[in-house]
Amino acid sequence: MKKFFFLLLICFSCNLKETGDKSYVARVGDNYLDYSELKNQIPSNISLSDSLSLANKIILEWATSQLLIQSAQINLNKDEKELIDQKSKKYRDNLILSDYRNKISKKNPDTIVSKYEIEDFFDKNSKNFKLYNEIVQGRYLKLNNTNFNINEIKRRFSRFNTIDKSFFDSISIQLLNYSFNDSTWIDKTLFFNKISSINENEVQRIVKNNLFYIKEDSLALYLIKINKYKKANDYAPLDYIYGRIRELIANRKRIDYLMKIEIELIDDAITKNIYEKID
Repeated sequence: MKKFFFLLLICFSCNLKETGDKSYVARVGDNYLDYSELKNQIPSNISLSDSLSLANKIILEWATSQLLIQSAQINLNKDEKELIDQKSKKYRDNLILSDYRNKISKKNPDTIVSKYEIEDFFDKNSKNFKLYNEIVQGRYLKLNNTNFNINEIKRRFSRFNTIDKSFFDSISIQLLNYSFNDSTWIDKTLFFNKISSINENEVQRIVKNNLFYIKEDSLALYLIKINKYKKANDYAPLDYIYGRIRELIANRKRIDYLMKIEIELIDDAITKNIYEKID
């Protein structure tokens, strides 16, 4: 790494200008581009020729920017410059406020969102959560259609009690693909994308009738069971949007805490005669 940049330094050494303890690779008026600043913008995993090309590009862009700034300083009128200064100050102030508010919010002692809060929020706002896509709860597996144990696998997959779940854990290495998490809602398209040989007509028949479905092609056997189905524009079930509601409540707590701090800040400033509203 050091050797690489030493070679790069040699390539620029003829044009380097030294001022004090620093070396510079370009100058526009009284502004200099420091070699270390240039070096920090060049990845370490590219060739020397690519580094030289990139370095020249960075230098040219820096020089162009400096020249445009100098031209703007000459050609912008006083009002335009003042407007820029105002925008710059407002942007800087907003950055400071944003970072400080984030720092304050991390000190909020009320960050835990309880199950009761989530359920209560859902009960009061459930009609505001409509589904954009169809969702399902289901399971599927894919196995080689020459498996000697197919009939037992079909029977256990259809029944799927606690003993059957342990059985599938024990033979999971024999399965080509599977998903047994059938109590979790998932986007219907994502679920059936894992079963490439099934067509849309079959999908609609399976989901609307909560079918146990068997599909076979030349290479594999697919077993599919849909437990529940909800179509687009239905109200979303709580367990599908549980995490989303938790984030909404957490954000609301954050906002409430910040508002409380800001009100206390104003009250304290009024008490200490630091702030007053002048009519």
